[in-house]
Amino acid sequence: MSPNRHHTLQSGARVIVTAHKEDGASVFHSDRVVEPFSPFGPTGSSFVVFDARPSVPVNNQEEPKDLRKTLPRVPQTGVSFCITNMAPRHSAPMHRTLSLDYAVVLSGEIVLELDGGEEKTVRAGDVIVQRGVNHAWHNRTDKVCRIAVVGVGSEKIKLPNGQELEETVIKPERK
Repeated sequence: MSPNRHHTLQSGARVIVTAHKEDGASVFHSDRVVEPFSPFGPTGSSFVVFDARPSVPVNNQEEPKDLRKTLPRVPQTGVSFCITNMAPRHSAPMHRTLSLDYAVVLSGEIVLELDGGEEKTVRAGDVIVQRGVNHAWHNRTDKVCRIAVVGVGSEKIKLPNGQELEETVIKPERK
């Protein structure tokens, strides 16, 4: 996918899934466009969840679940794969996930803010390895920022004094 491609909040994603025939030969299982889910309203961010598995290692013979209209959540001992389309001039509040997140900015740019106020601007082609930190996202541009994320469930962060850091999640608006 070209980093210069223009994405909107309603840009879906083509997902090609492979599998095996009974004799072990490779086969294309499906080829479809997954439409985004916009739980924060039409001007908020949208999400496309491609796959999530409850545990690792995964069972590659298990049928993929239909994850349309779901928020990206990483199973505690599992893995998930999704895209976030961050709306222009939009922010996601400070939150922490119990996961190790591998993220690649596909288009646009985003500001990653940590709870101490430090910020880094992340641009198309840049990679983030996020290790369960408290963070916020800010799109300070007039273009959608598209980010692909693979999340792996993790243990809670345990501080030297024994305190464990809990997950804080962003909840969709009630309609």
